[in-house]
Amino acid sequence: EIYTLSLHDALPISLLNKISKPTRLIHAKDDPFMDQNVIPDTQTLPPSVEYQLTEHGGHVGFVGGTLLRPEMWLEKRIPDWLHTYLES
Repeated sequence: EIYTLSLHDALPISLLNKISKPTRLIHAKDDPFMDQNVIPDTQTLPPSVEYQLTEHGGHVGFVGGTLLRPEMWLEKRIPDWLHTYLES
């Protein structure tokens, strides 16, 4: 299921409870494009939606490690999650 919204559409939070396929949402609190108003109430999410809120990550950052040896956290996290579904 794919939902695409323009900046003029309603917030997609209202669509989250309609997702039936396994979905992981990863969101950073310090994302400059998405403020606290788009953080969903996890109690209202369906079992198919796994929501992960991190303190840092910016908009597409999620970089760990050090300045000289950065680690792209998101690039590791997604394959780990997909692996669960690809094996079953």
